[in-house]
Amino acid sequence: MDVIQNSNSDMGDSQDSDPFLVTPETDEYDALGFLVRNRGERYSPAEIAARADISEASASKTLTRLSEKELVEHDKGTYYVNPDRAEHLKNRLESVDAAVQLFEAAPDDDAYAEPGWEDHVPSIDKNGNNGEPRSETSSSDLVEDPQE
Repeated sequence: MDVIQNSNSDMGDSQDSDPFLVTPETDEYDALGFLVRNRGERYSPAEIAARADISEASASKTLTRLSEKELVEHDKGTYYVNPDRAEHLKNRLESVDAAVQLFEAAPDDDAYAEPGWEDHVPSIDKNGNNGEPRSETSSSDLVEDPQE
């Protein structure tokens, strides 16, 4: 999952409706993750680039986008994550990571996508028939009538 919800400057709650993208393995994701881990500390784009392992050329653009999305604060040439919002952002990044791991761990095969898959599954119908031969005894014969 690569969409995190954001409806206002304090990130709102899980019912937010305005999405923004923070995709793993992108400069935005790496820079935001670095700033969340170092909440409250101020860094220049060059420092963030070096410590978050992103190119210095893209660091300024990346940080500007994060600032425009109100995910990071910008002041006098430095960027930082407000400590009051850091835990919430950390939880959102962890949710994205968990979703990615879930999809990466999912099986690649889709048995239902193959023609004839239904031939390998026993039939179950509303009368309780499962495709096996029926005996002459019905289920009503197995229950004794208490008035007899």
